[in-house]
Amino acid sequence: MAKIIGKAVRGGKLSYYLNDGVYQTFSGVIFDHCQYPVKSFQKGPTQICSVFGPTCDALDTIGMAEELPDLPLGELVYAENIGAYSNARSTYFNGFPPAKVVHVHQEAAVTA
Repeated sequence: MAKIIGKAVRGGKLSYYLNDGVYQTFSGVIFDHCQYPVKSFQKGPTQICSVFGPTCDALDTIGMAEELPDLPLGELVYAENIGAYSNARSTYFNGFPPAKVVHVHQEAAVTA
């Protein structure tokens, strides 16, 4: 998951800036030419958006055509199936630390 830390309209398109980017978890965009669709937990009408990482480096572009709703600052977004190498290739580029690894364990519902 990543948090929206910035939001702007550029050239008529909504742009989101995340606290994670191609120098951290989304490194597969650069190294493996992968596309990781950014998804929202929020429902509602969507629009084509640009999504960037936090570094202010032009290469820190996660996606230019992500289908997302209008989200507030601080909202969490996610990308599925990024894989283990994303964390292994994370850097401290421009002083931004790699994403923290968090294990979430969900108990299965037990019915009697």
